[in-house]
Amino acid sequence: MSAHRAKRERHTPLSEHLDRRLVSYAAAAGAGLLGLAVPAGAQVVYTPAHVAIAFTGSYALDLNNDGTTDFTIINEVQANCSTLWSSVLALPVAGNAVQGMKVRDRNLASALAAGAGIGSGRNFVKQYPLLGAVIDSPGGGQYSGRWTNVVNRYLGLKFQINGETHFGWARLSVHLQMTKHLEAMLTGYAYETEANTPIMAGQEGAQAIPAETGIRSQPDASVVAQPAMLGLLALGADGLQIWRREQPQAS
Repeated sequence: MSAHRAKRERHTPLSEHLDRRLVSYAAAAGAGLLGLAVPAGAQVVYTPAHVAIAFTGSYALDLNNDGTTDFTIINEVQANCSTLWSSVLALPVAGNAVQGMKVRDRNLASALAAGAGIGSGRNFVKQYPLLGAVIDSPGGGQYSGRWTNVVNRYLGLKFQINGETHFGWARLSVHLQMTKHLEAMLTGYAYETEANTPIMAGQEGAQAIPAETGIRSQPDASVVAQPAMLGLLALGADGLQIWRREQPQAS
């Protein structure tokens, strides 16, 4: 074989089949980083979806399709005479939780990128996990939450099957805009059949994990949830001014 031919063959792209195999190995390696060995019987069950969660509507998410609701995704609005609070939340039933963290007085659901780990050792929240919200009043408005205008991000989910903990994900896109209804679209979900076994965001069995497609309209630091309590909303424009004074200032 000539040196020229050998050099050309060393630069030949990998086949699509081999690419898939390599990504599968990477997924397994990532699961190991969560501190859990992947059992031989582990299997990811993926369910495609195309569900628009209507304004003031909700969707009962049944991750393992057993007829029991595991999480309820709510697109809600609350208002008084001058202030409008619109938000998207993922409410877990008792025993379940959403990957995220508490920031001040709000539980923030993480907006995970494809390939992010979901499993034990991660932080989960249970009470009113917030995806994204917008508060609007005659004096102006603010956004809050990790899901401010994102496309194809993932909720990390922990839920119970027959008293055992399982992990899964739900893929959503959320669009927030002042003076307009919030838009939320669920485009698929999956779970790991083996108890206490991690899963990666976007993992669909042995298939390749989708490429990063999350789009954010502003930096992470500017979308941390703010202390917008219903008590402040009841104060109308005065409450909004109090809320603004408590906001972190951009550097």
